Amino acid sequence: MPVPIIDPHGPTDTPLSEALHDAYAAGCAAAGDGAVANYIPELARADPGHFGLAVSSLDGAVTAHGDVDVPFTLQSVSKVFSLSAVACDRGLRCLDNVSVEPSGDAFHSIVLLEDEQGRPRNPFINAGAIAISERLPGGTSGDKIAGFRRWLQGIDPDRDFAVDAAVWDSECDTGFRNRALANYMRHFGVVEDPQLACDTYFKQCAIQTDARGLARLGLYLANRGRDPLSGRQVIDPGINSTLLALMTTCGLYDEVGHWAVEVGLPAKSGVSGGLLAVVPGRYSIAAYGPALGPKGNSAGGMAALRSLSRMLGLSLFA
Repeated sequence: MPVPIIDPHGPTDTPLSEALHDAYAAGCAAAGDGAVANYIPELARADPGHFGLAVSSLDGAVTAHGDVDVPFTLQSVSKVFSLSAVACDRGLRCLDNVSVEPSGDAFHSIVLLEDEQGRPRNPFINAGAIAISERLPGGTSGDKIAGFRRWLQGIDPDRDFAVDAAVWDSECDTGFRNRALANYMRHFGVVEDPQLACDTYFKQCAIQTDARGLARLGLYLANRGRDPLSGRQVIDPGINSTLLALMTTCGLYDEVGHWAVEVGLPAKSGVSGGLLAVVPGRYSIAAYGPALGPKGNSAGGMAALRSLSRMLGLSLFA
């Protein structure tokens, strides 16, 4: 069904539109202090001046500002959706060998695996996400990603969710640490096929969307696992609660404590500059700003969500 668009420049006196205008300005200002990721060479080609902010309410209305139609790859934001897809297939048994604790360490750290006999601390650090990616249905990485894209299209059939081949190639060329994580987990039996797991993970991270599409995709998370536009129960409400809890405690790398204090919403970020936040029962919010802060999160997105949460009183802890 078509999604109505609220023109942010048109006449309106809604608190959301006013708050979004100020939040967008805060995000644009903060983006100037960030820098694009360069450890994946293709990501370094992004324009650090891009910034977009989109809010989708449960009725499908979208309020948006800025570069909300500029495509970017999901990167670590994809971890929320791959975990959702795997949990649809296996239930929360998929977390039998993956813990649910915050890491307190870098997202690609191998130290925690050494300390915990190969069991990833949570499914949103790279090791945990690689283990989850291997569990997507399918016998090959191509089958797994094709199935995962169909799963995403089941939520938003108007999107292609194509894999950006250039970003995928770039990740394959530089993903030595991720392969090391997968091989280390193989030693402990957490991962069965390190190459399959990594190939799937690299393709998953290279799936494209934009801020408007990401806000649409996250609506089921704001509605107890049910997509409010189609009425389809995407995931079980109990699984949805687990996902929101993990996003709250593990979704922003080692900046999650500051996020909880300053914003107070379930969220997941990615090094391409994507940021998804959920206001249960109300909104799915997406930002895109490839200029990252020192912890690897979108500088503009962090500032914008901080402003939006404060002005609208969105924090779950308020």
